[in-house]
Amino acid sequence: MLEHTRQGERNGKAVGCSDSRRCRPWTCTMDVLSMLKHTIISNDVNPITNYFDLGRQTGSAGPELAWKIFEAVRKEDKKEVSVFLFEKKIADKLHKPRRRDVVTEVLKKEPWYLERFRHPQILGLVHGIEECHDSIAFATEPVLASLANVLGNYERLPANIPQEIKDHDFIEMEIKLGILQIAEALSHLHSTEQLIHRNVNPQSILLTYRGVWKLAGFYFAEKIKDGKESSPVQPWTNKVPKMAQPDLNFLPPEMQLGRTCSPLSDMFSLGMVVCAIYNAGHSLIAADHNPNLYVKQLDQMHDMFGVVAHKMPMALVEPVEKMINKDLRYRPSAHLFSLLKYFNDTVVINLHALACTDRRDPAGRAEAYVGLSQVIPNIPRKVLYKHVLPTVVDDCKMFDSIIYALPTLLTIIDFATRDDYCDLILRDFCTVLGMPKPVQATVYILNKLDIILTKTPLEDIRTEILPMVFNTLDSSSLQAQEAAIAAIGVVKEYLDDNILRKMVLPKAKSLFFRSTNVKMRINALSCVDHLLESLDKMLILDDVLPFLTDITCQDPDVIVTIVSIYKHMLSDKRFGLTHNLLATKVMPSLIPHTVNPGLNMEQFSSLMEVLRDMLEQVDKQRRNKMKLETVTIPVPHRGSIKMQPGEEGNDLAALLESRLLNQSKSKPGPYSCTRAFSFSTILSRDHFLASSSQYPRAAATSERQQSQDEKSSLDKPLDMQRRHSLVPPSSGYAHHLHHQRGRPQPRPIPPSLHAQPGALQRKWPYGVPKPSSRERRPLATAVHPQCGHPAHLHVRGGRGATPAPQHP
Repeated sequence: MLEHTRQGERNGKAVGCSDSRRCRPWTCTMDVLSMLKHTIISNDVNPITNYFDLGRQTGSAGPELAWKIFEAVRKEDKKEVSVFLFEKKIADKLHKPRRRDVVTEVLKKEPWYLERFRHPQILGLVHGIEECHDSIAFATEPVLASLANVLGNYERLPANIPQEIKDHDFIEMEIKLGILQIAEALSHLHSTEQLIHRNVNPQSILLTYRGVWKLAGFYFAEKIKDGKESSPVQPWTNKVPKMAQPDLNFLPPEMQLGRTCSPLSDMFSLGMVVCAIYNAGHSLIAADHNPNLYVKQLDQMHDMFGVVAHKMPMALVEPVEKMINKDLRYRPSAHLFSLLKYFNDTVVINLHALACTDRRDPAGRAEAYVGLSQVIPNIPRKVLYKHVLPTVVDDCKMFDSIIYALPTLLTIIDFATRDDYCDLILRDFCTVLGMPKPVQATVYILNKLDIILTKTPLEDIRTEILPMVFNTLDSSSLQAQEAAIAAIGVVKEYLDDNILRKMVLPKAKSLFFRSTNVKMRINALSCVDHLLESLDKMLILDDVLPFLTDITCQDPDVIVTIVSIYKHMLSDKRFGLTHNLLATKVMPSLIPHTVNPGLNMEQFSSLMEVLRDMLEQVDKQRRNKMKLETVTIPVPHRGSIKMQPGEEGNDLAALLESRLLNQSKSKPGPYSCTRAFSFSTILSRDHFLASSSQYPRAAATSERQQSQDEKSSLDKPLDMQRRHSLVPPSSGYAHHLHHQRGRPQPRPIPPSLHAQPGALQRKWPYGVPKPSSRERRPLATAVHPQCGHPAHLHVRGGRGATPAPQHP
C-alpha cells in the first residue's frame, strides 16, 4: 500500500485521485482529512436519539452540574421522559491527565444504580446508558430540574433559562413534603439496600413536574459492611477532578477528616441541604474546593446556623441542629427523622402516599386516594393544581386506575372555584369524559353530574356532557342506563323538547319494563316524573297515562313512586287529567293497591290521600257539570268526601228537615202538610229569588215544579223518602220511628182542601190556639206546597213555626 502510494506520488497523482490531470499532493490530503472529520462527526451523534426525540433543555444536575437535562418523548409509545446528556468536552477543560476517562467512568455509575433500585423516592430509570465518542446519555422519568437549579444555581443552563425554574418559589408545605421524601429514600438505602449515599446535596436531588423530590447521584455510593458501623473512604483532594468527587460544601467532617463514613454521614449532608433551602441555596460551609478552607468553615458552621435557624420552622430547628453536629451520636437516623412531629401532618401524609401510588397494589392505591379526598380542602392551591391534579388526571386516563382516582378528581372539582375549574381542570376533565372507561366510572360521573353542571359553561355542557349521557342510554349495561336515566332529571333544562319526546321518554319506558331491579324501575319512573313539565298535554294523555295505568308491579316503593307522579299530574290542569279519566282509567288502576299487604302506614296514607283527591275532583267536576246542565233544578247539598268520623249527623239541612218532618207526624190536623214541606226550600229561598230576578220564567216554572215535587213526596211513605234522599239521616231518626209506632198518625188533608187552596189561609189550623198579635213574629216566607202562594211562618212561644192566617 505504501509502495503504491509512493508510486502514485512519483507519477504526480495522489492516492484516490480520479482526475487524470496532475494535482498537488497536499490538496488530496486535505480532502481525505475532511472525509475523516465528517465520518467522526457523524459518529458523534449519541445513539439515544434513535429511541427518543429530544426537546428543550430544562435543567442540569450531577457533580458540578455536569448533566444536561432535556425534555424528550419516546418514539415507540410517545411517553414523556427526561434525557440526561454529558458532553465529554466539558472534562477537557480540567487540565488533568486522563481527565475525560476518569470523569466518564464516575458518571457511568449513575444509571447502573438507578436501574437497580425500585423506590418511589428514588429517580426511576427508563433507558440505560448510551455512549458515543463525544457524549454519554440515559433516560429517566420526567423531571423538571435539580434542587440546585430551583435554588438559584443556573450553571450549564441555556442562556434562556426556563421560566418555571426562574419563577419557582417554594411554600412551606412543599419543603416539608420534599424533606420527608428524601428522608424516606435514605431510610430505604440504609435499611434495605445497606448502602451509604455519600453525595447528598442539591445537585443530587431532582424535582419532578408534580413536585416530588427524587434522590439520585449514586456516583460515590458505599456498601455497608456486615458488623461494621463505618467504612473507609477517600477524602476530597485536589489531585482528582472536581466532577469525580462529592461536593465538599456538603461533606460531613468524618469523611474529610476521619476518612470514614456511615449512614449517619448522609444525615449530616441532609441537614446541610435543609439549611441551604432556607439560606437561598448556599451551604453553611463555603470551602470553594479548598480542603484547608473547609476546616476553617467547619468551626464557624454553628454560628452560621444560628442566623439561618431564624428562617426555619420552630419544629425543625432542633432536629437539624442535631443532624449537623460533628458528633455522630447526636444525629438521628433517617427513620427516626421521618417520624418527627413536624411531618405528622394529615395533608403531608396523604400527599406523600399519593407520590407512592405508582408502586402500590390496587388496594394501596385505593386507600391513598380515599385519604387524599378527605384533605382536598386543606391542600394549598399551588400544591393542589401543580402537583396533585396532574397525578390524579393521569391516573384517570388509565383504564385500570380511573376507578380509584375519579372520586378524588370530582372532589377537586367540587371545591374548586368556577374560574379555576374552567382554566385548570375543564380541559383534562373533558378528555376523561370522552375516553373509554369502566361502567363504574361512568356511573359515578353521572351520579355527580349536579356538581359538574354548576361549574361547566353551557357550550361545554352541550358538546361534552350531554353526548356522554345519551351514549350511556344506549349502553348494554343496565346499571349505566339506570344512571343515565337518573341524570336526565338533572340535565333536562339543557335538552330540547323534541329530544325528550323522541329519545328520553321511550328509553325510560323501555328500561322500566326490561329491568327487574326495583331501584332501576324507580329511577325510570322518576325520569318520567321529571319529564312531565316538558311534555305537552296530548303526549301525556296518549303516551304517559297508558304507561302508568298498565303497570301491574306490586312493589310498595314502585307504587309510591306512581302515586307521586299522579299527585304531580293532579297539581296542574294542563296535564289533562279530567274527571272522566280519573274515574275510568286512573282510579281503577290504583284502588287494588289499597289492599296490598306490603304497604306500610305511611305509604297507605299517601295512596288514600291521592284517591280522595281524585274522588273529590270527580265529585266537584261532576256536580259543576250537572249544575250547568240543569240550572233550574236545585242540587241537594253534598257532604264532604273527607268527613271525619262522627260527622255524619252534623249536616244542618238534614237536621232541620228531620225536625220539620217529625213535627208534621206528631201533630195531626188537616193543615199538617204545611209542616211537611222541605225546610231546604226555605233555606234556598234567597238563592231562588236572586235567580228568579234574572230568569223570571224559569223561576216561576221552578216554583210550580217544586210544589208538585213536594206534594208527591208527601203522598209517599216516610221510609221511601229517606231511602232516596241524598241528605244523610239525623242521628235520632231511627229512634223516632220506633217511638211513633202504635201512635195515631196525623190525618191526611181532605180532598176538598186540595181543591180549595185558599181554605188553608181562611181558617186557623184545627186544635191550635190562635196566637196574639205580639206572639206572631215573621220568621221567613216560603211557597205553599199546594197553592204556590207565599206563606208566612210565625214563631209561637219559641216552640215551633206555624203558618200565619194572613193570605193575600
